[in-house]
Amino acid sequence: LTRFQKEVAAGRSAERAVEIMLGTSGKIVLVSGLTLLLCFLMMLILPATFIATMGVSAACTVLTAILAALTLTPLLLLTFPAFFSGDRNWGLSVDGCCCCPRRSRGPTNSAAPMEGLALQLNTSVQSSEIDHTEALNQRMAKSCWPRFGDWMQRLSLPVLVALVAVAAPFGALSLPRLTYSAGLVPFMPTDAAATKTVLALQEAFGVGALFPTSLILVPPRERVATQEGRDSWLNESCVALRTIARDVNTDPSVPPFSASAFTGPMILNGGCTRAGLGAWSDVGGLYSATQVTITYAVDPFSTEGQRWVTRMRDALARQTSMAAWYLAGEGPNQMDAASETFKSFPTMILLMMGVVLLLIGISFKSVVAPFRAVFCLVWMLVMTFGAAVFVFQDGALSWLGWGQLGLRGSGAMSWMSPCISCSVIVGLGLDYDIFYTESVLEECEHGHGEKEAAIRALTDTANTISAAGVIMVIAFGSLLLCTTPCLNEIAFLLVVGILIDCFITTKIIMPASMYWLGRFNFWPHKFPGPAGASTVSRRHVVEVA
Repeated sequence: LTRFQKEVAAGRSAERAVEIMLGTSGKIVLVSGLTLLLCFLMMLILPATFIATMGVSAACTVLTAILAALTLTPLLLLTFPAFFSGDRNWGLSVDGCCCCPRRSRGPTNSAAPMEGLALQLNTSVQSSEIDHTEALNQRMAKSCWPRFGDWMQRLSLPVLVALVAVAAPFGALSLPRLTYSAGLVPFMPTDAAATKTVLALQEAFGVGALFPTSLILVPPRERVATQEGRDSWLNESCVALRTIARDVNTDPSVPPFSASAFTGPMILNGGCTRAGLGAWSDVGGLYSATQVTITYAVDPFSTEGQRWVTRMRDALARQTSMAAWYLAGEGPNQMDAASETFKSFPTMILLMMGVVLLLIGISFKSVVAPFRAVFCLVWMLVMTFGAAVFVFQDGALSWLGWGQLGLRGSGAMSWMSPCISCSVIVGLGLDYDIFYTESVLEECEHGHGEKEAAIRALTDTANTISAAGVIMVIAFGSLLLCTTPCLNEIAFLLVVGILIDCFITTKIIMPASMYWLGRFNFWPHKFPGPAGASTVSRRHVVEVA
């Protein structure tokens, strides 16, 4: 729409403006949209069905938006050209719509009778390049971005060193400590009556009582076939449970864990018995399995609870000779889901970076540009997730007294927050990157050097990218006003990532890095030498002809 507005303002007809719009901005929409779509599809790598479903839904939404932008938008512009290009009352009018007469916009740049399709397109596209260059020159004379970009290039080395230095503590001190918590409370509004009831019950009886954990024991069939055998097995399993309790009780930072935490047919209050509480299951045959409940004060969803579950499973693995042991409960279930998801998390990120390398390389016919884009994305991810660790695990913003950005009671973010937000951050960040890089490429095609093209592209795109970023920040930032902790964490990650992309990556890192890369920015892509060359026009004419 921005390109359409510029072409109409230059005096072109709506038909020619739409043609130029699709040939320039249409490519950006297609490339950035496909990149975002594939980033969302990467969520299918994660084994959590809920997250995978979100990825598919988001990909379908993006595909619909791409098709609408490339078909419906041009159709509307061509159907009501005066309405969408009208500037009376700052565009707040109904001029040119179906219910109002079309107002004249003054003289237009009408085309002379065609002497040939190639000649007409050549003249039109060359004129577009000239008008675009002149209009951009006028904006550069009035804008602060050329001076800003020039200073970023002059100070490119100290700027890049400073940015790496800033990211160092995030990457070295914060990011390695990134962990997660499980549980249902992070998905519940903190001010809801149901949440308050759950928290009150947890406070009164402990999280372990509300979400109990238990052991399922499946003994060898021959050991429980007779009463004597069952009695012997019960006694041996009690001894095994006492050994398990000693093996688990190795963390001094949590309450002591002893055999008295177990309650089952073979143990009661830490003592062995043959008539304890509990029952046998007959599903797989008589005396096929039995259950032992666990009463322990540690929250099974917290990081301490997850370590306790891990120690418990390690201890159970050493007692497999007498029974098959299964640790059951909501805590272990969510821990398993989170663990399997986070095991696939690095694979998802690597695949997304691979998609970036492939699409950027094909789009810009360059080997260097994709690696520069990956560097910017990795720097942004380190800063974003590192900041999340400082905020939600260390309580860096707890002094604000705002619970949405406070230290998490479970010790870390919900395991779903980084998994859901990562694809969105990468996709949106790459959209802004492609938008700026495509503008640099266009300026290089017009004959400007890479360093000058970077400044001209900054002038051409800075306000648009900033406006788009502010809109996204407002949209995602509204989630910070809700009282659901998981949504607050996702909002924080998205807002920080978008702010970094819009106001640091595209404004500072990319102009500075392009200054240093120079003619290698789009290597091996070659450009015309003198400014004003019409390479694009000639290529476009040949292709159409």
